[in-house]
Amino acid sequence: MRDGRRNRFFLAACVLLAACLGGCGKSGDVDSGSGKDWTLNALLKKLSGRSPSQSVAMAFDPNDADRRREGIVALSKKDWGLKEPYLKGYAAILRTDEDPLVRAAAVRALGKAADPNYVGDVSRALFDRVTFVRQDAAGALDKLIGETAIEPLRDRAAGDADQDVRAYCARALRHYRRDDVVQTLAKCLVDKAFSVRHEAHASLVALAGRDLGYDPQAWGNLALKGLGPAKAPEKRKSWWDRLWRGFKKPPPKPTTQPG
Repeated sequence: MRDGRRNRFFLAACVLLAACLGGCGKSGDVDSGSGKDWTLNALLKKLSGRSPSQSVAMAFDPNDADRRREGIVALSKKDWGLKEPYLKGYAAILRTDEDPLVRAAAVRALGKAADPNYVGDVSRALFDRVTFVRQDAAGALDKLIGETAIEPLRDRAAGDADQDVRAYCARALRHYRRDDVVQTLAKCLVDKAFSVRHEAHASLVALAGRDLGYDPQAWGNLALKGLGPAKAPEKRKSWWDRLWRGFKKPPPKPTTQPG
């Protein structure tokens, strides 16, 4: 890392570590009768195998990218790990870490937190040089909603080299009911990848509250003003749900009783 980036990195680490040590290891919480330590730090260590301060130390280990990634994942599994000051730490890591796996873990953590204050940080990650970081950023922006994400999402939905990034961006655009978003999604209907066309069509239907098919011209002439309310976004089904639906037998047809 360059000196300036290293300094910001360790400053964020010190802030998080101080907050963790200050709030999680108070004295006076040992049961003198049983000799057991009932501090939050000790209880969390029993449940997760490591204390909050240990996870923070891992997340900011300057010498081991794998430990940084594992630390971020461990912190982001806790409710308190999806709040401040941890979010500032994830954002700092996303901006400065040289390992793409660590940046991907940080952007996923910010997506889970869904704090709109970090829309800008995650949107910038859409232009990361590594494909899977861009994929995770696009997926995060389906949960992390903010107006500053619109232009980056439109740009990557139409122009990213990776079809998954384009598809995830097209899906995330369903949260923004604007005519320029409709125009971008209409262009995505002729994308060479089916996944992009599918997500663009689903987003258009959600925004317009009607289905005009896969004809980009039909959507391109559409103005949202005066239309009814947008459809509520459908919850994405997991792949095993879709697979199981294919195996399920249709219900038997009702039989009429002889008169």
